[in-house]
Amino acid sequence: MILNDKIWKGLTGGGVRLPHALLFAGPPGVGKRELAEALAARLLCEAPRGAYETACGECPSCLMMANGQHPDYRVLQPEADSEVEGGEGVADGDKKKASRQIRIQQIRELEDFFHVGGHRGGARVCLIDPAEAMNPIVANSLLKILEEPSSSFYFIMISHRWRNLLPTLLSRSRRVMFGHPPVEESQRWLAEQKLDHTARWLPFFGHAPLALADAARSGRLKALETLVADLQRPGDPLALAVRWEGLVKADAALEMEELVVVVQKWLFDLGLSRVGAPPRYFDRQTLEPVAKKAALPALLRAQQQVGQLRAWANHPLNPKLFLEDLCVRALKPLNS
Repeated sequence: MILNDKIWKGLTGGGVRLPHALLFAGPPGVGKRELAEALAARLLCEAPRGAYETACGECPSCLMMANGQHPDYRVLQPEADSEVEGGEGVADGDKKKASRQIRIQQIRELEDFFHVGGHRGGARVCLIDPAEAMNPIVANSLLKILEEPSSSFYFIMISHRWRNLLPTLLSRSRRVMFGHPPVEESQRWLAEQKLDHTARWLPFFGHAPLALADAARSGRLKALETLVADLQRPGDPLALAVRWEGLVKADAALEMEELVVVVQKWLFDLGLSRVGAPPRYFDRQTLEPVAKKAALPALLRAQQQVGQLRAWANHPLNPKLFLEDLCVRALKPLNS
């Protein structure tokens, strides 16, 4: 199953002629990269494809794509992202050297790829993810290639912050906007991934099913469930701070700021539930037993104070004291 079925059909319908440059724009975790890879596989597939069909998965081209060895397909992304996808262990010193930017040398190598004919006699595809990882110099180098379009060469760029891209880059590509997929579509996709039990967390992750799936597989979701369970049964703030400290250690799943954001969302939804409004991030059944015991003025004060603490979350001088302060402020309206 491909998420964003409506977009897929708009790009693969009968008689649709794709431009040489596409820009998939929208929030992270909604399936932009997955749809881009499926479209690239379809463009390179050597079996005849009808409207809306995906790549056959059986021809020589599809087999090479599956093995990551297709000679007519290139992926441009920061070195740091390549290391993560490769899954190979690297020393801490090497990790620091890995660039978070797409380098000019990668564009120069792409120029050679662009000017050489296809190995399989069909289309050639370059996927760039994320496009905002190109600084102005690198983006201008890419523009020189985009200004010489080839009927058999396709660029698919992915951007989470497309407004940061150069206007000239935007003008030379067709923008395809992604929002969050329909809830039913996201739930079916999660079920296919054997993650249907996580569907209740979709609102928390902004209805971005891939972000939710990543959290479930990395262990972050389990840590989030621990946090919410603690917030449902507020007790001694100092004891809770000790427990939460274990969730934000160097090798743990959660960053300190993410922990603070969870508390912020919890307090925000408690306030909504307290006045009878529908919650945004958590389900009403989880919130109501706690919301009934909390005074609205105390909740509003806690929201404000936790929001101020978030500014220090990335660099707390003393993580243990920071968490104790957070727990005291966050749990005060819940223990009143």
